[in-house]
Amino acid sequence: MDSDDDIPCAKAINVTSPDDPAVLSEEVLELANGCLCCSIKDAGIAAIEKLMQRKGSFDYIVLETTGLADPGPIASIFWQNEEYSAGLGKEIILDGVVCVVDAVFGRTQMEEDHSVDGIGESLRQIASSDVVLLNKIDVVQSENDLLKTEDMIHRVNPSAPIYRTTHANIDISRIININAYRMADHIRPSGLDEAGANLGQGMVPRPKHYELRGISSLQMTIPPLSPEKLANFETWIQRVLWDKELPKDDSSPDTHPVQILRCKGLFVMESGKEYILQGVQTMYEISEVNGQGVHGLPSAGKLVLIGKGLDEIARSSLLSVLM
Repeated sequence: MDSDDDIPCAKAINVTSPDDPAVLSEEVLELANGCLCCSIKDAGIAAIEKLMQRKGSFDYIVLETTGLADPGPIASIFWQNEEYSAGLGKEIILDGVVCVVDAVFGRTQMEEDHSVDGIGESLRQIASSDVVLLNKIDVVQSENDLLKTEDMIHRVNPSAPIYRTTHANIDISRIININAYRMADHIRPSGLDEAGANLGQGMVPRPKHYELRGISSLQMTIPPLSPEKLANFETWIQRVLWDKELPKDDSSPDTHPVQILRCKGLFVMESGKEYILQGVQTMYEISEVNGQGVHGLPSAGKLVLIGKGLDEIARSSLLSVLM
């Protein structure tokens, strides 16, 4: 894939045919310039659906973009396709986003990354990821350097697991069939601290906040919610995702801009039911977790937001909805 290719965006997807992207003669789908934008969404899905007709020839689709690609819009296309497609299209589901970070130069890239809106490509890619591979660890001399890079990645995306690799060698189960957009276990809190493990009614432990070069993240444990509080949260997240600002109230009448790149959460209801939140940029979904309800005393849930503007004002606004 050549990121310097001059093929225009409207021609960015084809399967061997420059005129009809749905014509199939081989099993390679090329995305020139790493571009899979909304104007060619139907062509891209049509091409992949054509591949799906060859049952038994493949089990999994790996979509590799260039180092300059923003994974958010691409993930949204395939996620939206699940909701509105029929036939073969329903079998194309978004499993997860994997990011490979260079262990030698990755930290420098993140430190120097910038763009017009203050979020550079590497930061967007890490923020949108469900799994991060820290590659080329064999040529890094200092364990301390690796730890610093991992810490920086964690500050951008505190919810994505980081795996150290050489030549990107990894157990395939770590990156394939991870069900990042479906399984509650992918979001479920593990190893809650003492405060989180003993939540009482209406108690919310202090959120954890991370920030790096304009990218901020908010990670918090959430007590069992009533249906009313879950509905209030959904109204809040709609305003944040779609209007890119916090809801106004008497305590904060001024506009406070917020941009969400990725959101995920597990909500435990007072009844014991569980719901998962998944969101990419302006798209989100809250769905019930079937067959995995909490037995006995409801446990705590978890929420992770990654984007811009997630400061003390945003935390206070969110807490006012959940309390």
